Amino acid sequence: MIRLSRALVGVASLWLLAAGCAAERVEEPPVPDAWGEPAAVPDRNPDPRIVEVDLEAKEAEKTYLEGTTTTVWSYNGTVPGPLIEANVGDTLIVHLKNSLPEATTIHWHGVRVPNEMDGVMAVQEPIAPGETFTYQFTLRDAGFYWFHPHVMEPEQIQKGLFGVIRVRGPNEPEADVEKIAVLGDVFLNKDGTFNEELDDDTIMMGREGNVVLVNGEVMPALDMQPGGLTRLRIVNVANGRFFNLALPGHTFRVIGTDGGLVPKPYDTERLLVSPGERYDVLLIAEGEPGTELTLMNEPYERGHHTGLAEPMPLARVRIGEGPRLSGRTLPETGPAIERLPGGPAEATITFDEGYVDGKLTFTIDGKAFPDVPPIDVENGSVHVYDLKNDAEMDHPFHLHGFFFQVLARDDVPVADEELANKDTVILPQRSTVRIVTRFDEPGMWMYHCHILEHTERGMMGEIHVEP
Repeated sequence: MIRLSRALVGVASLWLLAAGCAAERVEEPPVPDAWGEPAAVPDRNPDPRIVEVDLEAKEAEKTYLEGTTTTVWSYNGTVPGPLIEANVGDTLIVHLKNSLPEATTIHWHGVRVPNEMDGVMAVQEPIAPGETFTYQFTLRDAGFYWFHPHVMEPEQIQKGLFGVIRVRGPNEPEADVEKIAVLGDVFLNKDGTFNEELDDDTIMMGREGNVVLVNGEVMPALDMQPGGLTRLRIVNVANGRFFNLALPGHTFRVIGTDGGLVPKPYDTERLLVSPGERYDVLLIAEGEPGTELTLMNEPYERGHHTGLAEPMPLARVRIGEGPRLSGRTLPETGPAIERLPGGPAEATITFDEGYVDGKLTFTIDGKAFPDVPPIDVENGSVHVYDLKNDAEMDHPFHLHGFFFQVLARDDVPVADEELANKDTVILPQRSTVRIVTRFDEPGMWMYHCHILEHTERGMMGEIHVEP
C-alpha cells in the first residue's frame, strides 16, 4: 500500500478554503423565517406502550437553490424525514414501503436492536422497489438517535434519506424550549441536481456539499427568549463534513451524547460533532432583546489542511423582545450509568489509508472490506480494544448494536467525569483511542468509519457475537 502525504490533497484543501465553491458556484436560496425542525410522524397504535408508524421511502421535490427544484429521496416526502417520538421501554414498529427506483434498508443508528433489525446487508436482504418490510424492536435507552439506509449510503443519505428518533426517559432535564438541529449538507449543480462526481480528493475528505443545511434549510432562525433555557438535540448526518459549533457569547452545557444523558455535564465554547455523532446541550440565552447572533461552524483541523477553511455561518439565533426570564440554572449532575471494567487492550485495530493497485483505499489492519477478518467474541463478554489511527486525517469510528466507553487517548486515561456511552467517536489522526464494550446481543455486527465514502472504499469490519 502506498502511503499518503498531506500534499496529495492540496486540491481538496483549496476547495475547502472556498467554503461554498465546488464544481460550480451556486446561489443560496432565500433565508427561511422558521427553524424548520422535523414534524412527528403519526402513531397509529392506540396502545400507549407501542409506537407504530408508516414510513415510505419515495422521491419528492425540494428547493435548496433559488429558482431551482431538486428531486430528493425522502421518508414520507420530507427532508429531513419525520421525527419518531417514543418513551424508553416502548415497542417501536415501523412499516417501511420502498417507492424508490432502487433497493434500500433502514439502519437504526445508535439504537440497540436485535441483529436482524440492524438494516445491513449481512442480516437483511435489501428491500426492493415496490416491496415493504416491518422493523420491530424495544427501545431500551433514552436518548437521541437517527435512522438512514445501509445500502448505497453515500448517495442515498445525501439525497435525503435520514430521520431522527427522540426517546424520552424519566426525569428529563427541564428547559423552556427544546429544539432539534439536524446538521448536513448537499453537493448541487447550478440547476439544482445532485453533483455525484467523485475524484480522489472528494473521496479522501468525504463528500462535503456546497450548500450547508440545518434541518434541511439554509440559515434558519432559532428564537430564544432572553434568559430562557433552551435544550438542543444535535445530530450530524453529513457524508464527510465535521461541524465545530460556536455561538458568540454563549457556552454549551453538554448534558448528553450518543447513548443518552451523561453523569457529569460539562461546558464547552466549541462543540465538535463528527458524522454520525449526537449531542444534547443546554444554553441560556444571553444578549440584549432584539439581538441576532450567528451560529458558526468554526475551522477544525481534521487532516490535510482542513483547519485553513473559513468560518461558515449555519443559522441565525434571535434573542426575543420579551422580558428577561430569571432563575434558570444549568444542571451540575446527570443520571448514573454503569462503568464498564477497564484494563489493558487485548487487541489493536488499525485504521489507515493509501493506494492499493492504483485505487484510493481505506483499510482496517491492512485490508479492505470484505477482506477484513471478523472479530469473534462471546455473548455477554466485555472487551477492551485500542483503535489506532495511522492515517493523516481523523476518522469517526462507529459501532453497530452496542455502546462503548472511552478509557484512554494515547495512553492517557480519560477523567472520571468524562464517562459516557458512545457509539461514534473521533479517532484523531496519528493517535490511539482505547474503548471498552460489552457485547450482549448475538449476531454479526458492523463497525466502520462514518465518513461514508471511506466505508464504501473499505474501512469497515465485522464483529461476530457468538450465541
